[in-house]
Amino acid sequence: MTREPNDFNIDKTELQPDVTPEINREISDNTKSNMDERDYDDFIYTRYHGRKRNIFSSQQSHNTTCSYSSQNHFVKEVRASHKRRKPWWKKLIIVLAIILASLIFLSAVAVGVFFILKQQGIAQLKTDDVDMTAPVIQNAGVSVDNARNTITYNGTTYGYNSDMTSILCIGVDKDEGFGLENEAVGTGGQADALYLVALDTKTGKTSIIAISRDIYSDIGTYSTDGKYAGVEKAQLCLAYAYGDGKETSCENTVNAVERLFYNLPVNSYFAIEFDAIAPLNDAVGGVDVTITDEYLYHGAGYNWHTGDRVHLWGDDARAYLQYRDVTELGSSVDRMNRQIEYIEGFSANAIAMTKKDLTTPVTLFNIVQEYSVTNLNASKISALGYTVATSSLSPQFKKVPGEVIHNGEYAEFVVDEQGMLELILDVYYRPLA
Repeated sequence: MTREPNDFNIDKTELQPDVTPEINREISDNTKSNMDERDYDDFIYTRYHGRKRNIFSSQQSHNTTCSYSSQNHFVKEVRASHKRRKPWWKKLIIVLAIILASLIFLSAVAVGVFFILKQQGIAQLKTDDVDMTAPVIQNAGVSVDNARNTITYNGTTYGYNSDMTSILCIGVDKDEGFGLENEAVGTGGQADALYLVALDTKTGKTSIIAISRDIYSDIGTYSTDGKYAGVEKAQLCLAYAYGDGKETSCENTVNAVERLFYNLPVNSYFAIEFDAIAPLNDAVGGVDVTITDEYLYHGAGYNWHTGDRVHLWGDDARAYLQYRDVTELGSSVDRMNRQIEYIEGFSANAIAMTKKDLTTPVTLFNIVQEYSVTNLNASKISALGYTVATSSLSPQFKKVPGEVIHNGEYAEFVVDEQGMLELILDVYYRPLA
């Protein structure tokens, strides 16, 4: 049995036209005459060195293509291969195509995750548990049917929009972190700013309802050792003070606002302290406002004048939103009007950023997280941000209707109950055919 050629060493000798190796004798004169100089260049003759070095002992069995004998040698004639290398630019195109395909795949995964979070968030934001009450309004004929989630008012029946969700935004007058001082109830701060964000998760229609801190409403109270003491009439801002300065304070404020809105369900809360204003403001590129109460800022070193258009940066935004003259009866309402103008500008900037980058709401949430207490999560934030940003409807700003009076001790905002009911029906209900 002969060995396979791969078991032996092989030398390769390239045949040149003017040099005739010894093995070339095997080629007949007739074959040579049929080869021109170019043909010689295109052939390689491979000489095999086996145990027996005499390669001519069986020349008769060799041919010009391939010969292999029992004498453990062969002569092989093969066509030389001329491989053409790919141009560098073709290799570059292939690499770029692979990179682009990878980026497209990763982007698709990111978008898919985002939309999953969005759908989860919307499901978490909505509720079908509505147990409304109704005010007694003379000559209005108000009635409630909670089995059908309807309210009849002035002869028209309205059905609750199950796509609605509500987020109570609370501005806490505290800047040293959330919580109580020495575990004492009442030291967790007050709700100086209250805004109820009503969002239709299907259409993106958004209403931001400003609520006066001076409304006298039913709020839950607690004893100094933290035990629940029942409900009493007090300024709405104090609902936050009765709690731990964190979650229970937010929940107590939510409950008070729900009672004010005739048991309208408030699904989420988001409380921030004053230290959050500057980083949030700067994250959207600052906000433009018009100065109305210049005397409030001169003492603090601001050279602002009534009618000036000012671009707020950093702590300037906090001063604009926080300052008020407590000796003036309507100073809380005046400050609320300034806050509404600021929120309009802030919302416009944030929505424009979200349209370019859908992760903007989550980015803002991460910035403010250390200054906030909330039951919102990434899924809810993604759902809210995407729904608002993709809607062609701009947020509408509304106020709880009423007027400010002096009750002999404090400023009190008296709610117009008929106007309040009409506000709720306008935002949360739809007339039924």
